[in-house]
Amino acid sequence: MRQNSTTNPLNQYKLNYASFSYFRNAIYGFAALWIVVFHGVLLGNIRDEFDPAIRLIRDSIDMGNIGVDVFVFLSGICLYFSYSKKPKLGSFYHKRFVRVYIPYLIMVLPYIIYFYVTGEIDLWLTIKTILTINTWTGEIDPIDFWYVSAILVFYLLYPLIYRFIFREKKSEKAPRKKAEFWRMMLLVAISFAVSVTIYYTLPDVYNVISRMLSRFTVFIIGTYVGKLVKEGKPFHEGFLIASVVILAGTYPLYECDILPGVWSRYYGSLTGIALVFLLSQFFILASEWKIDRFFAFFGPFSFEIYVLSIIARRIYYFTPWYTDGYAFLHYMIVMVFTIFIAWVVSKIEQPIFKLLLRPRIG
Repeated sequence: MRQNSTTNPLNQYKLNYASFSYFRNAIYGFAALWIVVFHGVLLGNIRDEFDPAIRLIRDSIDMGNIGVDVFVFLSGICLYFSYSKKPKLGSFYHKRFVRVYIPYLIMVLPYIIYFYVTGEIDLWLTIKTILTINTWTGEIDPIDFWYVSAILVFYLLYPLIYRFIFREKKSEKAPRKKAEFWRMMLLVAISFAVSVTIYYTLPDVYNVISRMLSRFTVFIIGTYVGKLVKEGKPFHEGFLIASVVILAGTYPLYECDILPGVWSRYYGSLTGIALVFLLSQFFILASEWKIDRFFAFFGPFSFEIYVLSIIARRIYYFTPWYTDGYAFLHYMIVMVFTIFIAWVVSKIEQPIFKLLLRPRIG
């Protein structure tokens, strides 16, 4: 039976920023699965399997790195909920460190040790990789977990971003909400200007940190939007129209390399934000089909899916399954198993989190 639209409890989230929070796990899950398929399509044998008649499907998958922008945008939003409670700085950092770095070590340490034992990386690179600083030095072969390196730095900077945007100044003439918006825009403008300057003046440096730069801007925007989400502010339907227009331009402008370098990165980031608007409202419209519940299952362990899929993809690349035909089918079989392992890891992490994040007595 079709659900009566007037009694649908999800109606309260229509054209409302609070929908970002309500469907957070579903959006995380969607982004994680998109990234998984995207990582597979990057492999040559898999790309060659796509018939020209369905190239658009392949190219749509090929834009899956935009899923990382979705991750980062939602991270900025979620941190607002945590930091707006005014936790002690040490407690804030401790929780973020445990939630990201401990899972990283659980999943990646055996992988790193293997490369060290086989002689593919030396002791110094092993240490830098364990500390997640190898990305910043450009030493990403054979191990590249740049997202972990970036998000830890973003978390480190979050209190500064928050305090700058949401600080109270009695001397300000503009209303507080407008002042917060313009301070956010100032940070975005500075971040964008730095990215463009590095792109045109220091190309070698840009090549090392290009994946972080536009995502930092998205993180800043997510911080500001976090307040709108928490307060349940409505947004104009024009945002959805703009999001559709942005999404429509993604293929010609982003995927077809019409925009050079840094400009392409930022368009991809803009698309990631647009997707959050569209997905949050799509899940409301499709609520009777429970599509959001499918993706929401993967949301709580989307980080584990992301990290383990990178490891599994590299392992898969050196197996006969990759070279013996049906590369994409075999890849997806490997990824189904990998996602199951990610779920198991997320369960193993829970008692560790409980131990490390339990309230201190006294």
